[in-house]
Amino acid sequence: MNSAHWRTHLADVDWPTLEHAYGDASDVPGWIEGLTGAETVEESLHELWSAVLHQGTLYDSTEPAMTSIASVLGARQTADAEGTAWLLLMFADAVHDYEQVGADDAETAALVRSARDSLLGIAALVRPLIADDGPEAAASALLQAAARTADSAAVETLSARADARPAAQVEQACVAALTTLGADVAAALADGDPGLMMAATLARIAAGSTETTDLDALVTGWELAVEVASHIAFDVGNLPEWLSANNPEASAHVLAALPMPDETTIAGLVDVVVGSRSNAPAAVRRLLALAALPEAGPESMIAALRQCPATPEVCDALVALAERVTTGDTSAIGSSTFDTDARTDAALALLRAGDGRWARPMAQALLTNPAARGLMVATSASGRSALGYALVREHAPSSTMVVAGIRQALRQKPPADPSRDGAGHLVELLASWPAEAAADALPEVRELLAVAPRQSADALATWGDTAGIDRVREASVTGDATVLLALARLTKDTDDFHHVLDADLEHKESEVLAHWADRTDRRFLDWCRGLVGTKAATSDHQRGNQLTALRILAAVDSDEAATGWPVVRSIIDAGRGPIEEAIGLALDWRARQLLPPEACTDFEALLTDLVVTDRKDYNGPIVKTSAAAAIALLDVGLPLPDAPARIVKVVAGSVTDRWARELGLRLAERLAAAPATVRRAVAKKLQTLVDRDERFDSTGDIAVEDARTVARLRPILHKLETE
Repeated sequence: MNSAHWRTHLADVDWPTLEHAYGDASDVPGWIEGLTGAETVEESLHELWSAVLHQGTLYDSTEPAMTSIASVLGARQTADAEGTAWLLLMFADAVHDYEQVGADDAETAALVRSARDSLLGIAALVRPLIADDGPEAAASALLQAAARTADSAAVETLSARADARPAAQVEQACVAALTTLGADVAAALADGDPGLMMAATLARIAAGSTETTDLDALVTGWELAVEVASHIAFDVGNLPEWLSANNPEASAHVLAALPMPDETTIAGLVDVVVGSRSNAPAAVRRLLALAALPEAGPESMIAALRQCPATPEVCDALVALAERVTTGDTSAIGSSTFDTDARTDAALALLRAGDGRWARPMAQALLTNPAARGLMVATSASGRSALGYALVREHAPSSTMVVAGIRQALRQKPPADPSRDGAGHLVELLASWPAEAAADALPEVRELLAVAPRQSADALATWGDTAGIDRVREASVTGDATVLLALARLTKDTDDFHHVLDADLEHKESEVLAHWADRTDRRFLDWCRGLVGTKAATSDHQRGNQLTALRILAAVDSDEAATGWPVVRSIIDAGRGPIEEAIGLALDWRARQLLPPEACTDFEALLTDLVVTDRKDYNGPIVKTSAAAAIALLDVGLPLPDAPARIVKVVAGSVTDRWARELGLRLAERLAAAPATVRRAVAKKLQTLVDRDERFDSTGDIAVEDARTVARLRPILHKLETE
């Protein structure tokens, strides 16, 4: 297609029959037209990026849109050539990402093939720009490499520009593109231009080279490489990050060899640890060596080591580094700021590792940090949560010194911004411990009834603090359901419990269900029936409340099980939300013979269907559902469907899904008694997951949780292979 006739291409595409992230693609031609206007180009680029390439997703409108965009750019008619070229590089990057992951369905596979094929035409359309100067010319050179086809026209154009002098950004991009395509760059490098030599080196390393000459050249020319990297690759935030993403083995070698690493280099070493099992040990050794240096910043090293597998050496280093921290800090995400303390980050990492030394740095931070009341702790590479909340989630054991630290924090003046006050979460942590362990904190918790009434009243009720009844009653005048419930739990008075039902219980239903004293109370049971209704609720938390209410009702009147079965069945069949709880309730009713025979038969058939047929949500198949159903079939002594390939897919899908991993591991354990064909097939697949270099994804610190998962999988594999 001639780039001068891009409007013809726009007219030839039946855009309304295509789709993007927000609906049909009839608006795409207008956005592409908008690229030509100075007043519309910025908005058009944003719309095209967010709609036809939303979060790197490919749609059937993406390929024709990108081809038209390339026509506009190649014709030099866009008002923002750099931004337009950047969008095309994003497209090429998205195609590469799809190819790396692989497509599970034929439709997606066809979409990726079409997108890949289009890159050759896009490269030809933008090729004239290589003769220009500026970022768009360099981007056009890189798009030649993205096409992966070294046709003679591309090589000739790239070579001609690579030979131009003085050599700068565009020439470096051309050398990198030629190197990636496997073309001869000897002529361009004949004069030994340092920038071009480094461009070729970086391109070889990006392609997988671990040759000593390349790695040594990168180490000795690191400062030049930092400058050249952004010229020869798309979206290079920093060189260590890019290097770790493209070649972990080279990254581990190079970053460990740099004499004076900075924060980006340390972050690059962490990227190696997170991204590559085989190269992680070398990166961890380098991080430990850096942490031992007197001049090492303890905060930055704690941030790095807490993301490493929790070996004894890593734990020892975290303990030593935490002792060197004396003050907290303030961090920001976007426009939000929050208080941090590296000692709490180290302590949480130690707690997760099962290292009892976690309590000391935690207590030190709470006792000495003037902002301890509102501290946010690192829970993943980029995530933080309130300190008390994180410790509750980790089931932190009680500690005398930590209780003392919490008391000190609770006595601090509240932050000026109430949203930064973590007192309520600290009280929740205290409430998770036995009354005798937290007894010293009673005065502080009682005082907080005015500031954090819900958490404080709940804690006092959990501990059975009848001496605080008057204070809780005074706090209950606001009509808050949590405080009213706490009062009823303390007084055990029926009228006080009934007052709870008169309050606004939205999002408080689970608390009432958990703490209601008299499960035979007629008014309470009527309220439970209202929660259950006649069909599955819309939200997951409401479905959970339905299941809890049904369990309570059936415990009082066994007929409620048969009445509530359609609701439970609907929740199970949908496959999302509290699927384990729903299956567990049905299993309980079945075991107690509360369900009629036809319902039991229906339930068993439904479990089998869930194993063999995916339930889906907006993210695709819900693999957790199939795993839960398979475990349930085994629990009741029923055989799994005779489909080994499907069982393998369910197990592997669950183990690799961060939300379903625990179920996947449990299912794999249960399969030790399965037929040999199933055991062997599952073991073979799990072995590939253990042997691969890529780590399992996780909701927390990837390398840490991956190490735990692999440690759990090894004995499971042994059983599957030897039973």
